[in-house]
Amino acid sequence: MSGVEASAASRIEWTRAVTMIALRLGALVLCGSLELLDRPRWAEVWPLPVVVAALLLSSLGICVLAGVRGVLPSRALLAADFALVVVACPVIPWCARELGAGRWPTSVLPYVLLTAVMIGISFPAYPVVIAWTAALGGAFLLGQALGTDQPWWTALPHVAGMGANAAMAAYVARVLTRNARDLDEARAEEVLRTAQLSEERERARTARVLHDRILQTLEALVRDGWIGDESVRARVAEESRWLRAYLRGDDGGPDGDVLAALEAVVRQAVGRGLHVEFNASRLRASPDRDRIPGEIVDALAGALREALTNVVKHADVEHAVVWAEVQAGVVTLSVLDHGRGFDMGERPDGLGISRSIIERVASVGGTASVEAAPGEGTHVSVRIPLPG
Repeated sequence: MSGVEASAASRIEWTRAVTMIALRLGALVLCGSLELLDRPRWAEVWPLPVVVAALLLSSLGICVLAGVRGVLPSRALLAADFALVVVACPVIPWCARELGAGRWPTSVLPYVLLTAVMIGISFPAYPVVIAWTAALGGAFLLGQALGTDQPWWTALPHVAGMGANAAMAAYVARVLTRNARDLDEARAEEVLRTAQLSEERERARTARVLHDRILQTLEALVRDGWIGDESVRARVAEESRWLRAYLRGDDGGPDGDVLAALEAVVRQAVGRGLHVEFNASRLRASPDRDRIPGEIVDALAGALREALTNVVKHADVEHAVVWAEVQAGVVTLSVLDHGRGFDMGERPDGLGISRSIIERVASVGGTASVEAAPGEGTHVSVRIPLPG
């Protein structure tokens, strides 16, 4: 479950819990006042005091649980409570018939009608709501037939009212649930749009700074002849072109193609005097090549650029081997040199392995490993699973 769904579910459950507490307390106050004002002697007939006390304690217990936990009690506990009401419907008029009044106690009908509302908000599935409402209505009809002097069908309007109450409560609960979820999703989308807008503004600001200062300086160095070394001037020119492409949002290579992006990095390394043996025949022929996302292309190109830069700066060799392929939904990139290497336990500063290679690859769900030893060269291996 996502954060948005979890937040919506939590708020919905809390709303249901508060509604349940309000309904039950309201029912107890209403029915208790009616009983006291009308015929308090109902409670004198055994076992009516036990039945009424059971209903009272059950409702108060559910109120306490809902208030403490902030959610509705378990379905089993709610089912037990509703089963108690279903049993009480025929028991109360059957016991009260001894008074010879030939009618229901005043408090029974309001409590049963409100119980139908509670059923509607307690169960998520309509068939369960219908089943419990039917059981409640049948019990009420049975009580009418056993404990009063009126025909059982005269209670049908009350049973219809129970069905209407349950159906309306179930429908309203589901509408409110859907609206709450939609509202949370809309808020999440708004937060995302705000974050994206902020990111775009920051990128635009950074692009202006890079263009007005760094890019123009690099291009001026190349254009105005400030650099005498031809290889250095070619390197600066290549970096200037890359930076301008980056500011246009086109730094991932032609059309974001992974092979083109890797070849561009290799050309940069060759321009710096490194001989690179690039083996990508399996990548070139792979049917999965065209479905590699742009973020994975960027991560691979960045990791390769950093690895070849390390070879140029630290390996003290002029040759490196690069191997790339896609197999079984995994992109693999390997960079090997037979230079002076280094001690993995004492990784020298400036290699950029952790941030530029390992963290970059991990950000797109891949893994990168580096093997090196003094005098034995360095091997960088990257594996990134394709999405889906």
